[in-house]
Amino acid sequence: MTVEDMVVGSVGWRRLDPRMCLVNLRWILPSLGILALTALGSGSVNWEDHKLQIVSALLFVYLTCSEMVRWRTTRYRVTVEQVEVHSGLFWRRHVAIPRDRLRTVDVTSGPVHRVLGLSIVTMGTGQALRTDRRHQLKIDAVSVTEAAVLREELLPRSQPAKPASADVQEAPAAEQIARLDPRWVRYAPLSPLVFVIGLAPLSQAYNLAERLGIPVDIGGAVVGAVEFLVAIPGWLFAVFVVMVLVAGVIGTMLLFAESWWRFRLEREPGSGTLRVSRGLITTRSFTLEERRLRGAELLEPFMLRWGKGARLKAIASGLRQTLDGPRGGSGALLPPAPRRLAHETAASVLREAESPLLPARLRAHPRAALRRRLFRAGAASGAAVAVAAVLAAVAGWSVGWSTAVVAVVAVPVSVVLATDAYRSLGHTLHGAYLVTREGALRRRTVALQRAGIIGWTVTRSPLQRRSGLATIAATTAAGTTGTYVVRDVGYGDGLMMADEAVPGLLGQFIETTAE
Repeated sequence: MTVEDMVVGSVGWRRLDPRMCLVNLRWILPSLGILALTALGSGSVNWEDHKLQIVSALLFVYLTCSEMVRWRTTRYRVTVEQVEVHSGLFWRRHVAIPRDRLRTVDVTSGPVHRVLGLSIVTMGTGQALRTDRRHQLKIDAVSVTEAAVLREELLPRSQPAKPASADVQEAPAAEQIARLDPRWVRYAPLSPLVFVIGLAPLSQAYNLAERLGIPVDIGGAVVGAVEFLVAIPGWLFAVFVVMVLVAGVIGTMLLFAESWWRFRLEREPGSGTLRVSRGLITTRSFTLEERRLRGAELLEPFMLRWGKGARLKAIASGLRQTLDGPRGGSGALLPPAPRRLAHETAASVLREAESPLLPARLRAHPRAALRRRLFRAGAASGAAVAVAAVLAAVAGWSVGWSTAVVAVVAVPVSVVLATDAYRSLGHTLHGAYLVTREGALRRRTVALQRAGIIGWTVTRSPLQRRSGLATIAATTAAGTTGTYVVRDVGYGDGLMMADEAVPGLLGQFIETTAE
């Protein structure tokens, strides 16, 4: 008997749920349904016309055999010191992660997993990207009950658990911080995604044309579409725009419902953890230890800001690096919701009397920062006019009229965005937090605990030095970026703010500058 056999055969090792082998039924059931309908309709089946179904069946057999092998060869266990997973038939893999390095415990159940009563438990150290297997363990799949047991085992408790008995009272219920209000679905269409989803049928039409063998020239189609839209009557163009918007609104609302239905943000008693659970078809559960919480981030994309809405994210150590999106992204504490509620939720999560993210406290930045943004707006407008001139010359249109139309649109829009970007700039020190805000198309307000700042990065471009400005970035071992920026602040004011936020860290540098 080898050492590995002795290890895997020791006490405490657990198997995956055998129902995991049935997850791949999703590959074969649609094909079987099509075959059944064909047989009922014609009385016979011509296998030459069902090659896709045959391939699906072979794929199902292969995947099911692979899952059976994975079930037979995979073991996991939770000890006092670490979590271990042993897997593999020919290429054996044994992964062990110390429990004190675990930062996240996520429980996910897709549609098929939910039908079978299964869940996927993902444990990560938060030190790498989401796709990096070296810093996370994924147990796919266990029963829903076993997933809850694993989560309880891996979450730290501020007090030891008491044995259940008739004399012991029931555990106190979790404190509910926020829950989904169905009226929040009105914020779903306030996203650029509404146009992407609305135009999706055009891509489907292109795919259909390819399958039917109809040649489609993308470049010519774009030029032809522009010419068509210019030539059609105004009422027909309005109908097209309305159809795109209606499709986009319906799509974004369905996506919101799938991602955020049954949303709950709760503080679990006695454990010092926050728990976010959500999802309609695919359920997700995200757990965050409060001792790793370093602040909060308020996100206000420009369309959502018009509707007085916002999203809220946690700044905490151990969060995996994922992109923000309609599904929430890493550390999402609140879906698109009323801005007032986002501030209330931030105050409750941070255990503060009021939200440190309130904009009234922010200090404005120098007017030189506005000039920098207006200069960039002018450069962007000039580039847009130049591109319009080139495209008009290629398409044979009037270069003068094309550039004039683009200039009339681009210049005011860029100036408005530049002005809004300047107005969004702000920073302050509020209690235990450094608060900073920036962005026009995507306004971002961050409240970062001063105790969590481990360093500063001061950057000055030649134009910033000439304008007396600087970009000062606070470095922390938390969040998905690890760096939070105070952009285009006055150089002296920025250094004084940094020194006041973390006394002594920049003191020597400031004294040298003063000399």
